[in-house]
Amino acid sequence: MIQSIYMKNCLNYFFVIIVSLIVSFLITSLIFQNQIIKIRETEVMEQGKGMIYLYQSLGSKGFNEYLKSTNLPYDVYVYNKNGLMLTTPNASKPSGLGKKAIMDVIEGHVYHQLENGPHNMMIGLPLERKNDKFALFIKPSLKESFSQIRNILLTSLLIVLLIGIFLVLITTRFLIRPLVQITNATNELARGNFHIHLDVKSKDEIGQLAKSFNYMVKELNNTEQMRKDFVANVSHELQSPLAAIKGMTIALKDEAVKPEEGQLYLEQILLESERLSGLTKQLLNLSILEANKSPFKPKHYQLDRQLRNQLVAMQSLWMERDLEVDFDLPKLEVFADESLMNQVWTNLYSNAIKYNFDYGKISVRGFDRSNQVEILISNTGYGIPKKDIPHIFERFYRGEKAHTRTTESYGLGLAVVKRIIDLHNGSISVDSGESQETTFRICLNK
Repeated sequence: MIQSIYMKNCLNYFFVIIVSLIVSFLITSLIFQNQIIKIRETEVMEQGKGMIYLYQSLGSKGFNEYLKSTNLPYDVYVYNKNGLMLTTPNASKPSGLGKKAIMDVIEGHVYHQLENGPHNMMIGLPLERKNDKFALFIKPSLKESFSQIRNILLTSLLIVLLIGIFLVLITTRFLIRPLVQITNATNELARGNFHIHLDVKSKDEIGQLAKSFNYMVKELNNTEQMRKDFVANVSHELQSPLAAIKGMTIALKDEAVKPEEGQLYLEQILLESERLSGLTKQLLNLSILEANKSPFKPKHYQLDRQLRNQLVAMQSLWMERDLEVDFDLPKLEVFADESLMNQVWTNLYSNAIKYNFDYGKISVRGFDRSNQVEILISNTGYGIPKKDIPHIFERFYRGEKAHTRTTESYGLGLAVVKRIIDLHNGSISVDSGESQETTFRICLNK
């Protein structure tokens, strides 16, 4: 079994070249054969006229002496009504020449026929001398002419074959070189080298393959970097509460704290445990969403009612901050998974409350478009710097204003929101700036 694509291409080209040459040889031979027959027929007719002139000049006896003394490249036969009169020495017996054909020529008709294939020709011409009628037949051999043409064709085609094979070996190597580079690059990629880059400048399918390969390597490199960042972030997020729990537990075990402080330590351990529980739940939720293992049961339901109910459920949180709520939604219906969308509104409302000023404002607006509904959730606050906006939907990403322990942020909420919106083939974007109002815009299909 041939495994090299270079050899496969070479053998394929060789097969095409050889078959093409064989077919070309057969077609060319047939064309030349017909041309040679026509040319030779014309020549024989002219030679026949010369023989008639000689016979008329020399007579039967003189013409016979001429045939015996001259080495002609063809056979000559002279017939009268009684049969064969004269012939060249060692002439073969003409086959297929009947008495009727001989009499037709004696009567003045011209005879021409191929005997036993294209290699043997017979031409008959009428001959008169002193009121006597004869038939002159000439039989040339075309084998030598065909053999010469065949040798020329075979030599030419053999030269073409050798040149073709040489060029195929060279051009195929140039053609296969990018594939070899891609194969080597794939092996490097399998060994974990995500910094490899193919420099293939062709615009054909191989160039497109190399371009796609480079894009794939770039995406894999980004994914690998995200994986490393994810592990580092998870480790960091888990390390802080675990270290706090460990330290306070050791202090309690060693009775290094006063009895009245022990209750405070236990409460702090409970808070850190809840923090760990919240983090692991968000991680599990995001993992399930990204693996497409979360139950997805879309249906038509009233979105405005869901948004209102969710905001009411969080009333204690925004009232604690003395936030003003401006809720203005018309009757809106969407086709979505109500349970998953609950997570979206909970996370967005939570952020609007968490990153707002005391006595700030939250606005919720809705619009019924032609085939979509559009929801705008805005809040006052520090805003999101422009440099942070492209990253806010990444896992564990937190801007500088949010990167504090007091906000209890894990940097996972918006990643969950983005994944759920993507599952619904919707879109989410944010408009904000430092010290500006932040507005999240969500579009969902009806």
